[in-house]
Amino acid sequence: MVMNGLELDEGDWTLYANEPDLDTLFAVWVLLNFRRIPKLSSRSKDTLLPLLRLEGAIDANGAELSDYCGLTQNTLREARSRLDTLHTLEKEFRAKERWPEFDIRGFTAAMLGELDQLVYTRADFQDHTSIEEILGHLEIDDRKVAVACRDRSGIYEAERSLKNRFGDQLGIIVLEKSNEEDNREFTLRRVSALLNFDLAPAYDLLNLVDPAVNGRPPGNRWGGSDDIGGSPRTSGTQLSANDVLRLLQRAYERKTSRQKNWPWFAATTTTTAMILMSSIAAFIGTAAVGLRTGALESLTRGGAGLVAMSLVALAFALPTTFSASERRPWLYGWRRPAGHDWLYLVPAVLLCALPANALAPKNLEYETASLVTAFVVVCLAAVATEAWFRGVVHGWYLFRGPTQRVDGRWMLSRAASVSSFLYMLSYILLAYAWNITNANPFPQSPFEIASLVIAGLGGGVALAMIRERSLSIWPGVGAQILAATVAGGLALGGVSLF
Repeated sequence: MVMNGLELDEGDWTLYANEPDLDTLFAVWVLLNFRRIPKLSSRSKDTLLPLLRLEGAIDANGAELSDYCGLTQNTLREARSRLDTLHTLEKEFRAKERWPEFDIRGFTAAMLGELDQLVYTRADFQDHTSIEEILGHLEIDDRKVAVACRDRSGIYEAERSLKNRFGDQLGIIVLEKSNEEDNREFTLRRVSALLNFDLAPAYDLLNLVDPAVNGRPPGNRWGGSDDIGGSPRTSGTQLSANDVLRLLQRAYERKTSRQKNWPWFAATTTTTAMILMSSIAAFIGTAAVGLRTGALESLTRGGAGLVAMSLVALAFALPTTFSASERRPWLYGWRRPAGHDWLYLVPAVLLCALPANALAPKNLEYETASLVTAFVVVCLAAVATEAWFRGVVHGWYLFRGPTQRVDGRWMLSRAASVSSFLYMLSYILLAYAWNITNANPFPQSPFEIASLVIAGLGGGVALAMIRERSLSIWPGVGAQILAATVAGGLALGGVSLF
């Protein structure tokens, strides 16, 4: 099978063997050495082939007929001597331990090593350089693998060594240069320029997931050319070699239509469920406060509805964040903000607060209790909306296309577009939750409807871009609280678009 071209170098193979007697070990050894067998020297062939012929004859016909296996007397005598030596080693090894406690792995490794010594000489490995440690490998494309290793000789020597082992399958090398905890250093190398991908998708995904890429400084990122690059130079990386391999596999996997459509399905269905349950909670919260009259009581009833909505949103957002991010909450914006250019977008958030009834109630008055209640409610609502829309919804689309980065180019990503549209629906709902106790809480004119839609969509886009350029949801929380303060000031001054 080996000499007739069994394609053992395609994909990963698992060998299943029964009790490791000598004929089984010969078969395992041949399969494991499939690349070297066609290139064996004459001396090695003269050692290996008679052994295989003799063991096969004994296994098929019994030891008494082994003289008729077709070998010359001298060759048969040498092969039988070597075979007897191997049988003696097998018996000695088995005699050391009782069979139920027999170390099959240790025995197999030892016997395969004995076969290596019989067949090979040092001259057979003159062109072979070794790698200090291979940390793992994963398939990243059709007949291509990414291999992680540790070696002090450098990336190009490691490439030569790994080609001897993986052949044409070798696609990307991940060379670990430093293994300090939370400060590892890696070099990435695309082995062949003929591959139908470069390293750019890998850099993008690694920068998203690596907690060391925190925007401080902005240039501390994974990067390099299409063929070679590496981990952040300033801080190193907090990812392990296996983490890097899994992310490379994810970066180059071919997504099915179901995988492509999953974020939209998840975002729309869960957001719809969240809005529906929040609306029910708002009505229940409003009714639970009672029907007392007065500005504070009216505000409290409106605030109770908004508090109920916010708590439901947080109840959706927090567990979803931890499960969907695979316990990496920084992916969904739960981290310290970075950069400063996102501050340019804060005025846009304030401008979108001009429809005052969207972020502050119309019945707000100059009373300490009223103002404190409004401020607390607004803070809770800001955290809830950011946690869901710029956290969860935006996070579902992180791996579905490019996003902005700290001090990077300006763009509107797919994640920002989807989260902004869904936020607009919530924005309109928030306006009515605040003012549910008014006589006419719903839109009274096409102008009011259009203003709320434009403000909600514009504010959502600005907040999503702030989230991407700061890597955090907290600037968005602060911007919404500031916008609510502006809206509250307008409400107190009697200024309203409606």
